[in-house]
Amino acid sequence: MIQINNRAMRIVPYTVVWFAAKPNLWGCFLKYYKQSKSNEEVPGYRREDFYTKVIDINESLPVIEANFDKNTNYEIRRAVKDGVTTVMGTSIKKFIDFYNAFAVTKGLKNLNKSFYKYKPHVFITKAIYQDEDVVMHAYIRDNGSQRVRLLHSASLFRNENDSQLRAVIGRANRLLHFEDIRFFKQQGFKIYDLGGYAYNTSDTELLKINKFKDSFGGSLLQETDYLPISLTLLSFLKKVFRL
Repeated sequence: MIQINNRAMRIVPYTVVWFAAKPNLWGCFLKYYKQSKSNEEVPGYRREDFYTKVIDINESLPVIEANFDKNTNYEIRRAVKDGVTTVMGTSIKKFIDFYNAFAVTKGLKNLNKSFYKYKPHVFITKAIYQDEDVVMHAYIRDNGSQRVRLLHSASLFRNENDSQLRAVIGRANRLLHFEDIRFFKQQGFKIYDLGGYAYNTSDTELLKINKFKDSFGGSLLQETDYLPISLTLLSFLKKVFRL
């Protein structure tokens, strides 16, 4: 279990609790439970199903690779031939800068200094092609449950008009996932969480992301997010009064 202190609207303190067995009843005012193992209704919380794709990395590497689809295994080998290299570990600042450049191309919200609150638990990896960072992954690590979870993934291929380079960077992303799995397995982690799965979606972009995650095998896991009543009320007031 991981606990991260945060603030809503920069003034209301609350704690994000990751991977808890079940929410604490008295936490309904100040605790937001992410990916809890419980599926029960708990008074004081709004319960939301959360689906994710997880890979058992306690298995041997040959078994893990055998569950990748053929194209993914080919793309990983091809990335190595392309000269893509990977680095396990880089600074949070470098990741924030890289991610925010990516976010502009996707219309996503920028990461800010609040991301540093994850520092004790966060780990950044990257893929390099022709001396340039082309893909980065940010993970949170829960040593207690031996679980590592992808928080953010960013790449630069959306900025490139060169279709060949776009293909190389797509392959670099697959290689980086594989090297991440290898690294975290060596570190003693047993669960590799791909960071969410759009269950029963009809959104074309989300279906593409699902397909990418499916290409690594693994299994679909249903967990629960519990939003405390205080944050639910605050969100309502923000909409009503346009705060």
